[in-house]
Amino acid sequence: MLAHPTGRTCRRQLDRAAHGVFTDYAALVPQLHAAGLVTTADRVRLVGAIEPRTSVPTVRHLVRAFLTRTVPPGGA
Repeated sequence: MLAHPTGRTCRRQLDRAAHGVFTDYAALVPQLHAAGLVTTADRVRLVGAIEPRTSVPTVRHLVRAFLTRTVPPGGA
């Protein structure tokens, strides 16, 4: 998408985050890690080293901003 933009394109990156941080894993995996049910290596592989208190609100904000820009008022 960034190589062939046809409209407004912007890239966002969360430092210390893995792809799974954009799913419910962002909140769940750190809790499993704290309970000793997930290893540190697996937590980093799944969601990164970012804390959910940082990642969850940030992802919510980015998704909300995207939808505000792209979905017309009144819904899809």
